[in-house]
Amino acid sequence: MSQASLSSKSRGTIGYWAPLETAWERMKELLFRPFHLGFWCVLGFSAWLAGLGSGPGGSGANFGDHSHDFGRSLRHGISSLMHNTLLISIFLFVGLAVLVFVAILLWISSRGKFIYLDNVLRQRAEIVEPWGRLRELGDSLFLWRLGFMLSVFLLAILLVGIPMVAAAVAGGGDIDSLSVFSLSAMGVVIVLSVVFLALGATLVGLFLDSFIVPIMYRFDLKTTEAWRYFIPWLKARPASFVGYAAFVLLLAIGFGILSVLACFMTCCLAALPYVGTVLFLPLLVTYRYFSLEWLSQFDEGFDFFSPLPGPEEAEMESVSEG
Repeated sequence: MSQASLSSKSRGTIGYWAPLETAWERMKELLFRPFHLGFWCVLGFSAWLAGLGSGPGGSGANFGDHSHDFGRSLRHGISSLMHNTLLISIFLFVGLAVLVFVAILLWISSRGKFIYLDNVLRQRAEIVEPWGRLRELGDSLFLWRLGFMLSVFLLAILLVGIPMVAAAVAGGGDIDSLSVFSLSAMGVVIVLSVVFLALGATLVGLFLDSFIVPIMYRFDLKTTEAWRYFIPWLKARPASFVGYAAFVLLLAIGFGILSVLACFMTCCLAALPYVGTVLFLPLLVTYRYFSLEWLSQFDEGFDFFSPLPGPEEAEMESVSEG
């Protein structure tokens, strides 16, 4: 499909509740008509794979009440670190191990996102076959996510480091001479910068999972190519996509409340990895369908629910194109 056709639909009203109702009906058809426990377990496993490594995380900073104590503590910590090669080696090793572990989770979840989407659209529960068939899409998504994660991490370091350096320069190179007001202002700048960075990264992650992954799957595109198809929609209807993010936030709040209640009712059983995914599978499948239904409003030809080629036909097409 050409980029022009993707953005050529008339500018009608974009709904939110109607796609959710349709997604709910599709979920009931998939999971309850009929109900099979084995199907739930395998589909839940693919959903669990798709969600590996996801979830917010953060840390806070606490500035001292006295600039002299802050400066002395900072200099002492840096001096101790630079003179302790063993500590530096341990720090680098742990950092590298964490990076490798996160990269592995990203790689598995990138494959899992396409496996889960493939299962939902084909109304089946398979792991091995789509794992191999969709490997190129998954690897493309993994590389893009890894690059984006590292970029955000480096930008966060700059956002934290630049105000500190600027404040030290303003104080004549001696951080002890900074006033409490200067340190407080520096803290506010750092916090606001990190908050805006986290908000932007969250929106990118939301659009990536909701729209970019389906676009890649539907049209067999690499991640960067899928973003090129998506950006014109975002530019043409920014308010609609902001509304989508707000609507998903409301759904997430409701899901969070249900998760807490389920943990109490099941003695924290619902908080266990994979088990919670299976228990909440109807809500997860509904959300996956919802993003597809909502996106299809932008173009009549963008129909995820039209007949898809079977796995054998898809494999033959990829071989012939290669």
